Amino acid sequence: MGIDTDFSVPCVRVAVSQPEQSSTTELIATVRRTRTVAIQWVIVSAIGFFGFAYAFGYVLAAIRDVALEPIVISPFAPPDAAIWLVLSVGLIALVVVPHELLHGVFMARYGGNPVYGVGLSYLVLPYAYAKTQTASYTRNQMLVALLAPFVGITVVGLAAMVVYPTPLLVVPLAANAAGSIGDLWMAAVLLQYPASVRVGPLPDADVQGFGVYGSSERDHSRLPGTRALSTAVSGAVGTLAVLSIAILGWVLVSLAVGSGTVVIGDPDGRWLLFRHERHAHGDVHLELGGMLLCAVTTLGGLVWALGVESYRAFVSGSSRP
Repeated sequence: MGIDTDFSVPCVRVAVSQPEQSSTTELIATVRRTRTVAIQWVIVSAIGFFGFAYAFGYVLAAIRDVALEPIVISPFAPPDAAIWLVLSVGLIALVVVPHELLHGVFMARYGGNPVYGVGLSYLVLPYAYAKTQTASYTRNQMLVALLAPFVGITVVGLAAMVVYPTPLLVVPLAANAAGSIGDLWMAAVLLQYPASVRVGPLPDADVQGFGVYGSSERDHSRLPGTRALSTAVSGAVGTLAVLSIAILGWVLVSLAVGSGTVVIGDPDGRWLLFRHERHAHGDVHLELGGMLLCAVTTLGGLVWALGVESYRAFVSGSSRP
């Protein structure tokens, strides 16, 4: 079949296809992997890693009953930096195995024969996978198989954090969550269709992805409001990506030509968006206005959705005789 549930490269695109007749069902939508979208989702996953790390760090700070910010990053001697880098990479690698196993467990539970492996997407981007070749699932079965690693590992990790509140847990939890972005995206796609649809192989088996199949007229329509909601979420994610890249670029330029201090918003009030301060002794202090950032990204998503829906309405109206 080729239902890939990638860990490090969770990249898919939704394309609504012309229905193709079969004995009992019709192909009503396809989810495919493309090179362009693969690169886009790698960028989103990288940004997501730091976003999830901040969120799990906030939980850890609450468990310890300490303030999270300002986040102080002290300079590392080369040997110490190498040790932390190796340790972080090892923790990330370790979480890949249970992530894919959880996908496979539920694929097998619902009748699939999962195969595990690693590969290179378009000979460029490495990924691990669990996939089946011929299985067909109900929508809800596929949702369980997609979301099991994100939900399961997060719950276990947070429970472990309560028992043993160490920063070492933040890295694998953030890596698992960031690596689940593609799974969350595919789940969001499937939730736009009724529970009666099925998920199966694409007609062109050499293409990575899966098809959504329906057997009734009701199956062909997305649930009310889901298209606009999906557009708003995409706009919010895009806004976050643009903001993150712009802020990172600003910090790098400031470090190259100035003090490295970047402050966006009011540092002494509620309107702080971001603060990066590099002190003379080498420490870096970071602070993020989480509530303001959420508000800005939400506003970006709503504006994007309004623009897209207005354009769709205009095109639809123009095409009428």
